[in-house]
Amino acid sequence: MNNILIEKSSIDFEDNGEFILKENGNKDIRVNDNVDITLTIINEEDKDVSYNFDINENCNLTFNIFDASKNINRNILPKSIPNIAEKLDNEMVAFLDTEFLTSQIKGGPPAKLVSVGFVVCGKNFEEVTRFHSYIYAEDKLHDRFQEMTGIERKDLLSAPDYELVMEEVAEQLEAWEVSRIYVWGPDKYVIQRDLLEYRKDISKRTRKIVNRILRMIKDIEGIYSAKLDLQSAGIGSLKIICGLGTEVSHNALDDAVDLKNIIRHIDLKGCSEHMLQIMKKYTAEKEVYYRLRRFREKWDDVSVGIQEKSLGLLKELGKVDTVEARALRDDLLVMCTGEAMVFPTLEEYIQKENVKTGIRNTNSEIT
Repeated sequence: MNNILIEKSSIDFEDNGEFILKENGNKDIRVNDNVDITLTIINEEDKDVSYNFDINENCNLTFNIFDASKNINRNILPKSIPNIAEKLDNEMVAFLDTEFLTSQIKGGPPAKLVSVGFVVCGKNFEEVTRFHSYIYAEDKLHDRFQEMTGIERKDLLSAPDYELVMEEVAEQLEAWEVSRIYVWGPDKYVIQRDLLEYRKDISKRTRKIVNRILRMIKDIEGIYSAKLDLQSAGIGSLKIICGLGTEVSHNALDDAVDLKNIIRHIDLKGCSEHMLQIMKKYTAEKEVYYRLRRFREKWDDVSVGIQEKSLGLLKELGKVDTVEARALRDDLLVMCTGEAMVFPTLEEYIQKENVKTGIRNTNSEIT
């Protein structure tokens, strides 16, 4: 990471990298084509300053301000960053997702790529092609992975090998003149680590192809979370608040199509402010709930008398509609009965909030 203190009023970024800028006045910031940077500005004296951005095509800018006087780190989304819908007026882009096998052991080996899917689209998010393939692997699949993805070992044993799949991906992207690949989450990192860890014997040609694909990938989770003023949200939650359904298949192609539909909805229609406020409240309360929870199993040595008193307290706590009361109530319940309790799903939470406000079906308003 480079530390920079620039007296001039303008800065040009021409190369990839992570930069720390010590604040010393207003700045014009220019990011050139195909440059991927992370810029942190340290505001040591809590000054009121402004930044003007000139952002060229295919750049990836992560921008933070650190208020040293208050020890606060704020993510800023430059208003001049174009949305994807605007890029589609002149370009073809892809939305991509992967499925990967993770270790069940803490500190185990990196995730291994076993499936890739993408959808290519142009103006108004109109699809022109789809692609999906499993990738050959002999690894044993743990039960949770199979339950989540529906992928079985026979699917991977009969799949084409890594080089064939990645070369086909590159051919499809080139055929449709795709300029950028969008992902939500760690897919770029997974592909990169997978390449380094598991693909040491591939040809130089394939390695060059994969590295070219990696340069095209842009993770839009941070940009769009900031645009919605949300903490990071998963595809499933975004589908719900956009009124696009409640199911996530964990199939690479299906998830890529879901991502495309979510971004289309955000860019062309926008999200209901009511739903966004519910999402913020849900995220905050869920965090508090699990931070306060202490117990996960029944206490065998709790006397009958204490159990009776606890169950009486449970009834009283049931009358208190706060997340703190819920966490305490659920702890008492699991201690006395062994009944495992969890925080409601987002869908359940929305239904409850809508009952409170007298709204019957918020999702139908924004589909």
